Formats: sequence, structure tokens, C-alpha cells
Amino acid sequence: MARKNRYSGVLRPLPVGKGSPEVSVVLIYDIEDDRLRTRASEICLNYGLQRIQFSAFFGKLNRNRRQELALRLQSEIGGESARIRIIPVCADDLKDAWVLEQYRQDADALKDGAALAGPKLRILRQDE
Repeated sequence: MARKNRYSGVLRPLPVGKGSPEVSVVLIYDIEDDRLRTRASEICLNYGLQRIQFSAFFGKLNRNRRQELALRLQSEIGGESARIRIIPVCADDLKDAWVLEQYRQDADALKDGAALAGPKLRILRQDE
């Protein structure tokens, strides 16, 4: 009697264009150790995420890249205390996103105690 290959179909290649789609993600972390926090931010930047706050990043990743990023951060953190959240955001919610940015113009104005420039409100569109 012929033996049946129990591994057939397990590693089926996907047709081109059939991989998991990229979704927008927000990654936030709270890491006490300065060295680990710096290393985590470098890892996030290496994955193409943009810094939106000191401890928050935003970008598009597919499911495999999100998992790879989570595993990489987990191995980097090791046994240290840390909180990391990778939150997917759907395209419909991104259409309603608003960004309020307010920065001082330069360090000299900051030293002189100059007033802040007015806040800038920007409504994100899906193509941004």
C-alpha cells in the first residue's frame, strides 16, 4: 500500500497578491529603562513606523510584519518591565482622524518666554 504524504498542502505557496493586507497600526510603549526604550524606538523606526509622540508610533504593517515586530520587541525587552501595545486601526476610522499640533518655533524664543504659535489642526485624509 502506498504511503500518504502527511505534509502535502501544509506549506502551500500563496498566489501573488494574496498575502495579508497592510493595515495602519498605532504602537505605544511604556518602558522604564532608557537603553531599552531607545532600542525599542530604533526597532520601530526600522520597521518603517513614524514617531507621533515620544513613546508612540504610527504606520502600515501586514500581519506577518506586526508579529515579527512584536517578537523582536519581546526578545529585546527580555525580563525587564515594559508595556507595549500594537493596535490596528481600520481605514474608516482613519478617515475621521484629526491631528492637533502645536510647537514653539525655536529655542531662542523659548528662552525669551515667547508665546506659542496658534495650534494647527489638520484633518487626515485616507491618502496621507
